[in-house]
Amino acid sequence: MGASNSKEEPVYIYGSEVPIGFTPQLKDVLEKGAATAQTSEGNSSTPSATSRDLADGIEKGVAKELARILEKNQLEELRSKERQSSTQELLGEIRDISQQIGAGTSDTQSFESAMVARDRVAACYKQHENRALNCWKEMGEFKNIVAAMEREFIAASS
Repeated sequence: MGASNSKEEPVYIYGSEVPIGFTPQLKDVLEKGAATAQTSEGNSSTPSATSRDLADGIEKGVAKELARILEKNQLEELRSKERQSSTQELLGEIRDISQQIGAGTSDTQSFESAMVARDRVAACYKQHENRALNCWKEMGEFKNIVAAMEREFIAASS
């Protein structure tokens, strides 16, 4: 009969659906505050002084916990910004490489036109075996194309 009255009932806090958790540091501060409050009860003339000490201990513990959470959130934000900046750098590098590849297609086009001009010079020499001077137009076109390719190569390498 009397056994049920001597048992301490656990305290449940009902609120929002988010569980409340306390760090070990906060628990230590609260326990130390309670221990000092019990020892100072005999020394203190007013009970409000011990409750002030306890309240101060709780405030300090809560302030430390809030500072830790704030620091953690700031660190997560900084990491996400670093990820975004590295992503932007990668996209920039991809654009640069694709532009270089696009520039390479113009190189292939000029190479193909040089090959066509070379074939025209060779065909002209075959037609005019004894008169090589008759192929001066074809040879001039070939030289101009090769000179343009050299200028593009030098511009791209510098």
